[in-house]
Amino acid sequence: MGKGLRILDFSFEDTDLTHFGGLVLMQRFCQCLRLRWLLQRDVTIAHRAGDFQPADLFLAMLYILMAGLRRVSKSEILQYNGAFLSLLSLDRFPYASTMRRFLHRMPPQAVRQLVRLHDRLRNQLFDLPQARSSLVFDLDSVVLTVYGEQQGSRVGYNPKKKGRRSYHPLLCFESSRQEFWHGSFRPGNAAANTGAVRFMEHCLTKVPSHLARVRIRVRADSGMYDGYLLGMLENRGCGYAVVAKQYRPIRSRAQSQRFKKLRHGWEVAEFSYQAHGWPRTRRFVVIRRPLADDPEQASQLTLFKDRNYAYEVLVTNLRLSPWRVWKFYAPRATVEKIMRELLYDLPLNQIPTGRWIANVAFFPTMMLAYNLVHWFKRLCLDKTYAKTTVETVRRDFLAVPGRLTHPAGRHVLQLPSAYPLQKEFLRAARAVQRLQFPKI
Repeated sequence: MGKGLRILDFSFEDTDLTHFGGLVLMQRFCQCLRLRWLLQRDVTIAHRAGDFQPADLFLAMLYILMAGLRRVSKSEILQYNGAFLSLLSLDRFPYASTMRRFLHRMPPQAVRQLVRLHDRLRNQLFDLPQARSSLVFDLDSVVLTVYGEQQGSRVGYNPKKKGRRSYHPLLCFESSRQEFWHGSFRPGNAAANTGAVRFMEHCLTKVPSHLARVRIRVRADSGMYDGYLLGMLENRGCGYAVVAKQYRPIRSRAQSQRFKKLRHGWEVAEFSYQAHGWPRTRRFVVIRRPLADDPEQASQLTLFKDRNYAYEVLVTNLRLSPWRVWKFYAPRATVEKIMRELLYDLPLNQIPTGRWIANVAFFPTMMLAYNLVHWFKRLCLDKTYAKTTVETVRRDFLAVPGRLTHPAGRHVLQLPSAYPLQKEFLRAARAVQRLQFPKI
């Protein structure tokens, strides 16, 4: 190994460097959406003369989230990213305290306006690049542990930090494109299915009018096993496959069925059952598999077990064979990947303030940042990135060091000569330039 540089001087004069040269792609994508203008027009927040415009603060927060800064307080790194500030047309970047005050003073009406704007943008982009003929919604909830006395946090179900206060948001994603569809930020003592019927009604209300006749199906884990929710879905003409809770009557019926053998030792069966309070019987599908030889691997299964098999029971109204019902439900595992993405690639579990309304406001802001990256990925990147995470897009395209130069009156963003994705980056830049969206 060489000795490296022996004589080295330092200079602190360059004002046009940035850690995140690739964020120019997201900045131009947001420009194509006219996002700043839409935020200024549709989200009403009072501000004092001389302060940052609310739309600029929204954009600053979105860029912080897309850049991967896990806390608002970590945005100090952007204070001296001169090229980044030039791309945003800002003279200076707002301090963390400025953005916290912005969240604190955001009224509930502005939060609802932001959610409605997000819905309009999603509806505008949902059929691109091709229209959909069906929708599959995946429902899930996640426990967010807090370490303090944040307003609205409560002691409830918390499998990893028992007895800790938490929040318990409920989320819905469209499966095929992994887009966030609707969310509810709830106290930690809310059960998984608390407000599930109203929540699902909101999800269905957000289906664009031109998709009103498409086939809609819903997948959920046992937290959503609720007769009222199933009845509402049936009345709205939606198909569903929901994991049944491990109540004793269901377990005994599942184990006593005559099973049909499949490959690799898997077996399927079905039965009808009317739970207490249900107006009628419903169809249940049972899948069982041999227990793994490795005790550690077998212990990781979340299904109920007997001596030889692990079982999973689904309640469904789909007119499919039992195995087809299972094949329909199995891809719901993708939502677990999305949850990890929100927790580790985006700061869903980093609650920024101690005030309830400020944390409620941060939640839809973060989900808008999540969708912006996924819309960019779908419309501007190669198909090989279709199922990649926010962190992959960030690593490959956004977190690229750059220097803004001005040769002959032109603005040139210089990126590393050894950057391995030069062709893909330029292709994405051209794709952004070609985008044309209808006005909303």
